Amino acid sequence: MNKSINELNADIFQTQNDAKYSDSQHARKKGMDFLALREYGHEELIIKLQGKGYNYQASSEAVQGLKRDGLQDDLRFAESFCRSRYKQGKGPLKIIFELKAKKLPSAIIHSALNDLDVNWLELAREARLKKFGTNPPIDYKEKSRQMRFLQSRGFDSDSISAALKI
Repeated sequence: MNKSINELNADIFQTQNDAKYSDSQHARKKGMDFLALREYGHEELIIKLQGKGYNYQASSEAVQGLKRDGLQDDLRFAESFCRSRYKQGKGPLKIIFELKAKKLPSAIIHSALNDLDVNWLELAREARLKKFGTNPPIDYKEKSRQMRFLQSRGFDSDSISAALKI
């Protein structure tokens, strides 16, 4: 059986004498506490529970139960995450990268982005104007600097080109 690094770490640091850390009902309650504060993705919540000392089995069972009861939903989490990053002025490439790092399936990521209904070209323009003002870049060095800024924000080349043409 191949275990992930998180499973191995949880097994190593798990206190074998403490039964509550192997109890999925106790882990479920802790998971509900986390979900009361904000949304979490499936894998992210398992890792969060393991960080609190619950073993992988208890964490996984607890999150499956929360998902079955509708308390944890990857799509709802992805939509909330996308809205949050959009309001921060982040582009679609950065949002996709961050959601993949949280181990969400590509289908859910793209569904959440499509539901967002955002004009990414306009968002890139707004981000550029906010950072650099209304004057267009006058030389190659300044244009490169603004392009790198927009790339770091997660915008694609079409959005960046449109944002630089004021």
